[in-house]
Amino acid sequence: MYYYRAMKVCIINNIYPPYHRGGAEQVVVKSAQGLVAQGHDVVIITSAPRGDFSERHEHTTIYRRRPPNVYFYTDAHKHSGMVRFIWHVCDIFNFSTASWVKNILEKEKPDIVHTHNLIGLSFFIPSVIRKLGLRHIHTVHDVQLVEPSAMILKDREHSWRYTGFPTKIYTWVMKKLMGSPQVVISPSQFLLDFYTKRGFFPLSKTVVVRNPLTFDFTLESREQGTGNRKQGNDLFNFLYLGQIETHKGIFLLIEAFKNIQLDMQKQIHLHIVGNGSQLDEVIEKTKGNVHITVHGRVERDKLPELFSRMNVTVVPSLCYENSPTVIFESLFFHIPVLASRIEGIAELIEEGESGITFEAGNVASLAEKMKWAIEHPQDLHIMSNKTTQMLSGLTQEKYIEKLVSLYSQ
Repeated sequence: MYYYRAMKVCIINNIYPPYHRGGAEQVVVKSAQGLVAQGHDVVIITSAPRGDFSERHEHTTIYRRRPPNVYFYTDAHKHSGMVRFIWHVCDIFNFSTASWVKNILEKEKPDIVHTHNLIGLSFFIPSVIRKLGLRHIHTVHDVQLVEPSAMILKDREHSWRYTGFPTKIYTWVMKKLMGSPQVVISPSQFLLDFYTKRGFFPLSKTVVVRNPLTFDFTLESREQGTGNRKQGNDLFNFLYLGQIETHKGIFLLIEAFKNIQLDMQKQIHLHIVGNGSQLDEVIEKTKGNVHITVHGRVERDKLPELFSRMNVTVVPSLCYENSPTVIFESLFFHIPVLASRIEGIAELIEEGESGITFEAGNVASLAEKMKWAIEHPQDLHIMSNKTTQMLSGLTQEKYIEKLVSLYSQ
């Protein structure tokens, strides 16, 4: 164990629970909790859908603000493309929010400023940090500094949509505004390479630090989540757990499952868990198929029981992914993962050890690997005994130890 002097750390992220609980937000939560547990003071600067206010707890202060813009960050799906374009322009050059952050930093005088996702706040924040002479650490979570939607489809990565003049202009602006923080952290080598190849962070120390486990399942829940699974069971269950969106590959999975459904002598079943804009379409496409169950949203305390019945978790993403939580959850419950061979995801899967991969976007490739999984229960059983090895070193304590080391250099 390493011991350092107590510091005051300011963490800036566009949203912080309870208003949103995505992957980046949970990493921020774990960071704040872990730093406080080690005796550091934490200041969090974030947004809120209504009003400006602050919260003070022991060793933690949270400043929240609704940035002035045409809508709140999480409401983008409710607006047209033109309105979203206007929102992005206002978001990039949000001087008001940058000034608000500057006042807080001058008041709090932190030793370190650790930024995460800034879209939805202001991209002038890094320049504020530089002008105040504060040490700046930045964690990248997705491709939002090159693609405002933070989503790049694998099969269109070389299209004009992602390489054309507007994208080049946006990328140039982001490089200028972000500058070179002292340290840039990436949860995956893919994402780090993605940015460095495009000229981001030329003077920064760059380092890959895997995200900590952000779920709070206990060892008891793991026992519950593995106790009902029996090798050689006549029923083989596939699980999809995530957003019900086209870019997540849900329709690809449904098509692949239907392709193999009649070929299998063993009974097979596909469980679809999650919520999203395409949920109604998924329900319509699977109507009348007794081998597919659409659960919709399932509360987290019900997941161990759900995992207990599954044989393989499928992650069929069509877009660049960084560090999907569902992979770690599945491995925690000793369930091998069948995932797209795509940037970020492939780094998390040891082929034949903790799971298997298929060609992203290829229905035939996915169907072939699903058939292989059904026909090789013994291999899956061996994999299931190795899954938790992938999680070693991803505890909150190890993550905080690495952060504090980077803060102190």
